[in-house]
Amino acid sequence: MNGDERWELFKCHQCGKCCTEIGLPYDPDSIFTIANHLGMTTDQVINKYYGHWVEDGKFWISDEHKRTPCQFLESVGGKMACSIYSVRPRGCKAYPFNTDGGRQGVDCPGAKTVYEKLDQDE
Repeated sequence: MNGDERWELFKCHQCGKCCTEIGLPYDPDSIFTIANHLGMTTDQVINKYYGHWVEDGKFWISDEHKRTPCQFLESVGGKMACSIYSVRPRGCKAYPFNTDGGRQGVDCPGAKTVYEKLDQDE
């Protein structure tokens, strides 16, 4: 079964496990969009949510405590939700089926339901 078919069966349970355990993935293509959405500069987004610039802004060092749990995760009506959902990084959009690291050790209940359904259909 390919990823598209799994996505058709997937329903997010809004448990927040992926955002809590994996955290905010770095996606250089999303930084500008996130910054624009938040009314910040890209430097401010990186410094506040990812890490800090070194060597005159040529690269940055990740501060893991800033990335995990994701700072954009919030509780809304008893469910966990992303406060930047419309501009979330590519890794968030791809989770749990189309990421390089799969579910990355997170027991995703939505993915579990998909795999149980697929096992029943075999």
